[in-house]
Amino acid sequence: MTKTKKSAFLEFLKKHRHKLLVIFFVFLFLVTFVISVSGGLRVFFPYLGELTGFPFGQKNYLVIFQNNNELRPAGGFISSFAKLQLTAGVPTQLQIEDVYGSIDDHAYQTPPWPMEKLLANEWYKGYSFRDGNYSPNFPSSAQELIRLYHLTRPDEKLDGIIALNYQTLEDLMNALGPLEVEGRWLNQDNLFEEITASVNDVDRHNLESLANRKSILKPLSNAIIKKILLNPFKLRKVSDTITRALDSKDIQLYFTNQSLQNLALKNGWAGAWPTTTTGDFLAVNEANLGGMKSDRYITRDITYHVKIPESYFAESAEARESPTADLTMEAHHYGIENIPLSGPYTGYFRFYNNPKQADYALATTGPTKTNAEVRPAEEIIKLNPGESITLKKSYQLSPQVIGSDRTYSLYLSKQAGTQADHYRIIIELPRGYRVESEEFQSRENFAYWDGQLNTDKKLTLKILDDELPPRLVLQENRELNKISLHFNEDLNQNYASDPFSYAVTDLNFKHPEKTDDIRIRKIVTTSKDVDIFLTGQTNQNEERYGVTLKNLRDTHGNILSERQITVVQRLD
Repeated sequence: MTKTKKSAFLEFLKKHRHKLLVIFFVFLFLVTFVISVSGGLRVFFPYLGELTGFPFGQKNYLVIFQNNNELRPAGGFISSFAKLQLTAGVPTQLQIEDVYGSIDDHAYQTPPWPMEKLLANEWYKGYSFRDGNYSPNFPSSAQELIRLYHLTRPDEKLDGIIALNYQTLEDLMNALGPLEVEGRWLNQDNLFEEITASVNDVDRHNLESLANRKSILKPLSNAIIKKILLNPFKLRKVSDTITRALDSKDIQLYFTNQSLQNLALKNGWAGAWPTTTTGDFLAVNEANLGGMKSDRYITRDITYHVKIPESYFAESAEARESPTADLTMEAHHYGIENIPLSGPYTGYFRFYNNPKQADYALATTGPTKTNAEVRPAEEIIKLNPGESITLKKSYQLSPQVIGSDRTYSLYLSKQAGTQADHYRIIIELPRGYRVESEEFQSRENFAYWDGQLNTDKKLTLKILDDELPPRLVLQENRELNKISLHFNEDLNQNYASDPFSYAVTDLNFKHPEKTDDIRIRKIVTTSKDVDIFLTGQTNQNEERYGVTLKNLRDTHGNILSERQITVVQRLD
């Protein structure tokens, strides 16, 4: 800067210093206000240029609207989509289109299994963009959607995908209050019926009517944006609503820009499954392939019971058995046929116990003998309104679900679009072991977690060594010359089978006139049970006998203190 220009600039600053100071403080206030009301979304501020194209670039995003009342693996049936264009950080285009329009004009695409089997009819034209969100791992679905989009629009550049579930619209309506859209007042309670009517109140077998049907989504979107701009003090409530939607996968983000994608992954907003396979994993995933909007009226109750055997802790690797798991899902269709778009339901369920299995979601054939081990368990179910069904699956788990530090971890992956799935997780250890956990409730050798799965969740527990002696839970004398003992855990068989670990005497409680001269003939043991066979016992019904226990210990070396117990003769 030359001396003359510098002097002129300083003169300008001096002359307008008061105005500039006011402008600076107004700008500072606006920035502070926006950051303060943005809540969890403030993490995007350092990336505004890459996200919006500000100040001299352009960004193009595909916005897909998913109706999670008709569940699909990555959220819901894609009813509409829009191309969002940002120029220099400012939205310059938002063109909403129907999924039954020109996006369908491409050669036949073979659909993933079992889509064609369940959807095929005289109007079915094969796999298309509207069905592309078929992988439960959203980054995989996003890449597939971009591929399908480019079948009809190969020259259009896309910088990412924003997937919005219908639930997000209901939540925004709750945050903003009623909206007037095309002469109708919409709120959280009547939004579903109004949107459903606008999209489906046409003759679906009339191609012209189907192609020209009107959607309320565009005027609704404009009304939401207008109300947000006119009510800046509701921005924080809106921001919190969006953040919750991102956390629950009702909004999912995919970016071709790796920095932005890493940010979405870091915050859990990419709808991505974990890349590591350490620990246990569970995902229950549904594709509604013939149930209209019945998912609005279907509940799912899932119980996952993991059993860790005693042999898992054996010193010898050859003797160790892997943990097992039993999965039970109860689904109930409580809708009735006169509820809007509810009726007979057909669903395809996949039960994943390894995140790597998501790679097989787009396979075009059903499970075979050659790929059954690397594909998830599956089930096709049909439900009429008012009906229920129970599905059961069993798994042999990998030994790696428990780490070398004896920590068991379970990653629960929530399906995008689900709202009220109830999970019950039960971890059963051998008797005597205990658990330590912040998430699980501990009940001796059992651990429980119970609740609705609103976001992905990782549960962990630490397995603590057995430090308690064996506990006697049952003693009886129902056969002459045989006393049976049952303990709560496995006994060390060397001590349990030793006759010198026991002594039996007649206590002369009921029949003092008769004293039995009792001797131990032999001991028979099986893990938790001890049978003491005697000689010299006579028939003295209801008589009591004293049994002394000494040197008994469990398989971990915990010693039961010497004690005398009482058994009562009760011969059948």
